[in-house]
Amino acid sequence: MKNLLVKILKILRNVIAALLVLAILATVVLRGSNYLHHKLQLKNGVNETTYLDLNGQEQYVMMLGEDISNPVIIYLHGGPASPDTYISYSFADYLTADYTFIGWDQRGCGRTYFRNEERDPGNDTATFAQALDDIDQLVSYACERFDQEQVIIMGHSYGSMLGSVYACEHPDRVSAYIGVGQFVSIEDADLYSYQDALKQADAEGKKALEDAYTAYCEDPGIQTLIQLRNQTSLYHPVTKEADQFGLSLFSPYAGIDDIRWFTKQFGDLDSYVALNQKLYDEVLKYNAYDATMEFGCPVCFISGAQDWVCPTDRSEAYLDALDSPAKKMYRVDGCGHDVHCASPEEFSGDVISFLRDQDIR
Repeated sequence: MKNLLVKILKILRNVIAALLVLAILATVVLRGSNYLHHKLQLKNGVNETTYLDLNGQEQYVMMLGEDISNPVIIYLHGGPASPDTYISYSFADYLTADYTFIGWDQRGCGRTYFRNEERDPGNDTATFAQALDDIDQLVSYACERFDQEQVIIMGHSYGSMLGSVYACEHPDRVSAYIGVGQFVSIEDADLYSYQDALKQADAEGKKALEDAYTAYCEDPGIQTLIQLRNQTSLYHPVTKEADQFGLSLFSPYAGIDDIRWFTKQFGDLDSYVALNQKLYDEVLKYNAYDATMEFGCPVCFISGAQDWVCPTDRSEAYLDALDSPAKKMYRVDGCGHDVHCASPEEFSGDVISFLRDQDIR
């Protein structure tokens, strides 16, 4: 009996080892295939990852496009400090035939943070005003490199806060603004989400919601906000989530510093928040109705119909209220806050449709 058990354990060990080897081989093959696909598809255009000097810091930038004469889209990730440059190929791939796509790890996070960690270990220079200056230098670089007079600004979540402010302040440099999960304000979004969740909750659920909301009101901060969102999210399921693990695993652009930042994000929350406290303070007090109501360029919002981080209804109400030469709202069914990665083909189709309507092609 003992010998039989030993044999069974050996077989199981060998099976597990074989499956692990196969998984590693499959990852290498699929990632390599993805790398070759991009290399061939973009061979006559640009397929480049590099560090650019933006206001005294070397910052990580990715540029993808099939024709360098195409209009430029500069994508601003959310967070703050949540770079997704390494998976943005998932939707950028549908744009590169018509546009040159630029992704960027903003100052104070991701590869940019590790590149400058010794120079600015406390992220003292990672402020909202500095981010706007960095965008402006990136826009200048893109216009010069790709012979453009203007760029398209696309911002997701916190990036839409950055992007909308930049677009309003620099109408001469922005041909169109695209907000993805457009941020309006914490109060506008999370109070709306909280009130909706309360309508659905039973007595026990209401108490948990009310306790989380009270904790946030007594000590408004990112930590208590996350606790509140953990409660409200129970009542706001999302049908179609992005496969961020798969997109990362098979990404031809993912690297060790992306993994290092990911572990920092999901490590000690207090330390992570403290590293970008100045940016979080800006987010907590920001209100789009006070900051960005007059755009000198066409404006498009694209939201997941099930987005309760930046609720679609609130984004649409803000769009209706702002002034712009042209306005358009797209809702993508089944998706939540990460609509661009959860439904990349439909999302990119909406982007292209809007820009073509504005004759930006």
